[in-house]
Amino acid sequence: MKQGFWIVVKNIVRNADIVLEVLDARFPNITRISRLEKMAKEKLILVVNKVDIVSKKTLDKIKTEFKNSRCVLVSSKNSENISELKKLLKGKVAVIGYPNTGKSTLINKLSSGGKARTSSESGFTHGKQLIAGKGFMLMDTPGIVPFADRDEVRLGLVSGISPSKLENPDLVATKLIYIFKKNNPSEFGRYYDVDMTLDSYSILLEVGKKRHMLLKKGEIDERRAAVSVLVDWHNGKIKL
Repeated sequence: MKQGFWIVVKNIVRNADIVLEVLDARFPNITRISRLEKMAKEKLILVVNKVDIVSKKTLDKIKTEFKNSRCVLVSSKNSENISELKKLLKGKVAVIGYPNTGKSTLINKLSSGGKARTSSESGFTHGKQLIAGKGFMLMDTPGIVPFADRDEVRLGLVSGISPSKLENPDLVATKLIYIFKKNNPSEFGRYYDVDMTLDSYSILLEVGKKRHMLLKKGEIDERRAAVSVLVDWHNGKIKL
């Protein structure tokens, strides 16, 4: 990331009374930004968003892991715990986080009348927006991509890049399947009707086969299958 971007972020944090770091409930630790947290210090509130698309098991794990942090678990889509978050806000509130963590939707729930533009396309917000809330001013910022060299697997897992734009979606999907095999194999196996005792790559091929994603001569289209799985994941159809 260009150093100039961090200068902008530093200025935003300096001028803010509260800094909301929006995290993805599916991978809260992957979407934390240590450099931002060091800047924000006592101003920081962790907002774990998208709790509506994770399982109770994952939610309980998050609650345990973040119990000693200044943290609020929300679903900006379903307005879950939004009122509790509002009670913590005052003055100028900076909303910062990884692309596609739901920052703009969260702002729309927090604001009173003003609206941030939203889109399912990763990296949709391109410039800072100021939006009025009740008793506070929200500052929306572009999505931050802190991973060195734009690590495609992690970006794909946290919805930081659209599945169709991934260079190697099969690698990302295979990694995702591996995570499901370790943490919630029954959920993935039930949704796709596949044998989770197979290795991750074979499971991906089974998904492609069952969805009739075939190339010429009957070969399975790995890319289409991978993109399909990742789109399902991004849309919350399968939950860890």
